[in-house]
Amino acid sequence: MIDLFKKTKQILALTVVAMIVFSCSKETEEALEQEQNEEVTQAELKTILETDDISSVADNVVADLFNAEKSGKSAKTDDCYEAVYTETGFTVTFSDCSIEESDDVNGTLTIVYGKENDNYAFVVTYDNLMVGTMKVNGTRSFAMGSGEKQNSVEFNITSDMSITFADGSIISEEGSKTFAIVFGEEFGDGMLTIDGEWTVKADGNTYSVNVTDLLEANFGCEYVGKGLMDLNKNGLEVSVDFGDGNCDDIAAVIYPDGTEKNFSLKD
Repeated sequence: MIDLFKKTKQILALTVVAMIVFSCSKETEEALEQEQNEEVTQAELKTILETDDISSVADNVVADLFNAEKSGKSAKTDDCYEAVYTETGFTVTFSDCSIEESDDVNGTLTIVYGKENDNYAFVVTYDNLMVGTMKVNGTRSFAMGSGEKQNSVEFNITSDMSITFADGSIISEEGSKTFAIVFGEEFGDGMLTIDGEWTVKADGNTYSVNVTDLLEANFGCEYVGKGLMDLNKNGLEVSVDFGDGNCDDIAAVIYPDGTEKNFSLKD
């Protein structure tokens, strides 16, 4: 009886300690999670800005298909994909296909093209399209036309798509962006501009972006060097300032209390 009593005391003590440790651990995790939700990191900022780089893998497949487009209702190229053409577009089914030395492509995409006013436009629907180890689903529409600025060309892109990676992680994007190429009298005077509103979901977080002052990157510069955008991360509202036009890789995240934190846009 005494041994049983001692054992019970030991188990009770162990349980209490475990509960305390678990409670402290849970509180620490909750505090860490709250701290993470109250800030925007360099990695998150890069994810928001670079979703187009990720989706460009699928966009390149579409571009290569336009280059290889054949007349007729159906055609096969290199015995790795079948394309069925109609008056309004075409559907392509891939089977371990390498397009222009890209990763292996499997799955289906459908392209519907037409004209919107003077803008050449088309819509791409991705249906479990595998590009290497990435799976792409959803739609992405493209429209091209003359830009608002003189000597410029605009590309309007509206996305509602998700990309699943080999590790099971998913990045999704919904919204619209306008990319413009503005040509100057000399090459160095030109620039790329970005406008729009879009939402990115990744790693359990939701990021809503609204460009309030046109983002600009001069020709020859790798990063956006000018412009402002509002960013909402899970309810936390911050402003991101890309600078006054200098060709650098620095962006400043400005918090509601006025605190500023500079980030490099480099890897």
